Amino acid sequence: MKTLKSPHSRGLSEPKPSAGSQSLERGLDILAMIDSEDGGLGVREIARRMTLSPTIVQRLVTSLSNRGYVEKNQDTSRYVLGYKALAMGGNRANAMDYIATAKRELEQLSKQHRLNGFVAALRGFRAIYLLAVQADGPISINVKPGSEMPLHSTGAGKVLLASLAEDDVRKLLSTNKLKAFTPHTITDVDRLVASLAKIRRTDIATVSEENIPGVLSVAAPIRDKAGHVIAALSVAFPKYVDASRTLQTVAPLVAAAAQRVSQALGWQPGNTKLVK
Repeated sequence: MKTLKSPHSRGLSEPKPSAGSQSLERGLDILAMIDSEDGGLGVREIARRMTLSPTIVQRLVTSLSNRGYVEKNQDTSRYVLGYKALAMGGNRANAMDYIATAKRELEQLSKQHRLNGFVAALRGFRAIYLLAVQADGPISINVKPGSEMPLHSTGAGKVLLASLAEDDVRKLLSTNKLKAFTPHTITDVDRLVASLAKIRRTDIATVSEENIPGVLSVAAPIRDKAGHVIAALSVAFPKYVDASRTLQTVAPLVAAAAQRVSQALGWQPGNTKLVK
């Protein structure tokens, strides 16, 4: 099997160890507490359970958030597990319901169609791989959960961009110059923004050799109960190995898998939050 290392698959730098064992123990207790609650927890509830002051808990939670282990739900002000905690627990069935469901779906796509599969989500101004399932085929795409991915050249990245309002997309893309990974990579912001309209209409993104030469990708959104896009499920496969595997034949498989993951979260067809 030929392994292709993604040109942007570097892992995120590890945080420095905590200065005090007490802070470390409290931080671990907070992670375990948040992991046990499906809807997350607020600072005051964590403080009550730990019999600590909200100020101390806020400091600990902020430290965990800065390092990617927890993140704040802006709608509820509750904290849930962040991308690093999910990446570390990606092989546990109970790491998070939709991650476990997505893993099963991707394993089926890998086994039946020899597709490399991924789940990615937006974290601030970055897109992060939460899950990777490698196919037993002639080519494997080598990325690790917790590593960053480009938004503009991947199927998953484009799905995540399409979930945002146009002003937010332009703000996100303006932070760095768009890199051309191949001659097919779209690096013009206006052209990229215009292409997102189709993804919003069809709920599917297709990429032909924009990220890695000779590799195609298809992605679809994972939605929560309210219809918000919380992640993207994607697959990648070589262009020339199997004539029966094309963007057109793979797209329905990916769309159906992403919909089943979304339905496990309570999403119903037709319940889609559109962006302006």
